[in-house]
Amino acid sequence: MEKKIMRDLFERQLQNLYNSELLILNILPEMLKYATDKELKEIIRRYTEQTYDQKQRLVEIGEYLHIRFKINDGKIILGLLEETRDLFADFPGGFLMDVGIISKIQHIGHFQISAYETALLYAKALDIKEVADQLDETLWEAYEGDENCGDYARNLIFNKN
Repeated sequence: MEKKIMRDLFERQLQNLYNSELLILNILPEMLKYATDKELKEIIRRYTEQTYDQKQRLVEIGEYLHIRFKINDGKIILGLLEETRDLFADFPGGFLMDVGIISKIQHIGHFQISAYETALLYAKALDIKEVADQLDETLWEAYEGDENCGDYARNLIFNKN
């Protein structure tokens, strides 16, 4: 019974991750449009590529586990994306917009780290090594992306202000 519940939790977590990746992919072009700093634009481009790869990895996981992902509302990530769109409406372009965009990328990234850590724990608990390996790859990409965004944010704020 516990294994069945764990599997259900795992599948729900994967479903949420899949929908989150789709929603994130939808907002990244908007971030790119509002960004003015060349380095930030490159960060957004890399983040877009990684997010697409992560979504594809989830598709592969779904196929491996015979899970058919459905498009749903992605409640978990929608609040972060709504805040991002509020940023576009409420703040002037330029430096302040760039600072706001990198902070939103970090918020989204932290959500992803937490969500992928949970999925990885479920995969390990269910002893699904192949899936755990793929989730671990994504998690390390998220850690690396977070570190790069943090370095960029510190540089942007302390060297341009």
